[in-house]
Amino acid sequence: MWRKAILLSLREKKVFTIFTLIYTILIFLTSLFWELAVNGELVGAEYFLAIFFGTSLFLSLLYAWILVSRKRRVWATFKCIGYTNKNILALVSGMILFTTFIGFFVVIEVLFHYTAALAYLHSADFLLNINEILVGLLPVIITSALFIVVQILAFIVAYRKVLKVRPIIALKKVGE
Repeated sequence: MWRKAILLSLREKKVFTIFTLIYTILIFLTSLFWELAVNGELVGAEYFLAIFFGTSLFLSLLYAWILVSRKRRVWATFKCIGYTNKNILALVSGMILFTTFIGFFVVIEVLFHYTAALAYLHSADFLLNINEILVGLLPVIITSALFIVVQILAFIVAYRKVLKVRPIIALKKVGE
């Protein structure tokens, strides 16, 4: 079922790409401000954290709503061929989680490359006084875990929308 969810999310190229980029930016910025708030380097970083978590909650609900609303005919077809509401919810939750995980892995990849480039430049004596990494790994992991917890609310919205999809939608005429 998870494999089908990944394939379905990859078929929605524009929506998947946009929300992956948004999640990547949100995970990075939240992790950065988390690090700044913990180290006390920025006054008011807690406000930015609240804004970013609120934005992630709103966007995850929006993404779940878009996934279910845009594919009503697909979900109705799945119901016609024997899929249950739980199967469809597994597909939708797999699509949402896949997008979140890809955003997390992009952030990790960029941070690793950034740190490696800094280490190389430091060893080549191009940068003599830079010993810090941009964002630590722990804030990124904590932020990603919190983003995944926020996705639970998106699953609830998706489940309510999936329950409303009737199989008869798949049998209607395409032109209507």
